Amino acid sequence: MSKKVNVPEKVGAVLRKIGADPATAGWDCHGTYVLLHKTLERVAAEEGVKFNPPEILVNDIENKRVAILVTGSLNGREEWSIGEAAEYNNKNTYPYAMAEKRAKDRVILKLVGLHGDVYSEDEADDYNQRNDTYKQEAQVAAKKQWVEYMALLRDNIDWCYNAAAHIANDDWYALAGQWKDIDDDTMSKLFIATREGGFFTTKEREKCKTNPEFNKARKDVANGKYTSNG
Repeated sequence: MSKKVNVPEKVGAVLRKIGADPATAGWDCHGTYVLLHKTLERVAAEEGVKFNPPEILVNDIENKRVAILVTGSLNGREEWSIGEAAEYNNKNTYPYAMAEKRAKDRVILKLVGLHGDVYSEDEADDYNQRNDTYKQEAQVAAKKQWVEYMALLRDNIDWCYNAAAHIANDDWYALAGQWKDIDDDTMSKLFIATREGGFFTTKEREKCKTNPEFNKARKDVANGKYTSNG
């Protein structure tokens, strides 16, 4: 039994015309249907798409950077697209073939009225590669943030342990007295969420947040109404 996939109505009509099964002609990519290159070639052949000789815009084979302009026509209408292959968007060792495929696939989609409704196979690959890049960059940024937090925590570890003890004992005036010894920017950085590697537990953070007793204690300390001697 073929795997059921959600296919846009216009795409389904084109696939039915060439006798293609949606489950094998493409796949779902984050909610958008993707057509295989070989499926698009069948569509082009069935519809009678004609291609002009390609124009090479970038020809840097040493660095595997290629850009090709492809123009195609169908029923008197003409469309064009540029296919690019470079080290940042292509892991394939055949950049000319990849650039041509990308350009041809987009031209076919435009000529048969499907551009914007589906991805071509190589557009989806490019999307996934960019997604992988963003994930890697996010991981690097998270690691940097964690290293910076560990350095900050090391410099303020005694303050954090004392604060945690005051929170556990509901000793809000002692915490308020200690609170004024550190600047707001450092404070906000120390009180990051536990899921981000923070020192203070969710319960400890909640006990401080919008706590009327703690807010009063902080105001009294700030106004000099309370000292370490009470």
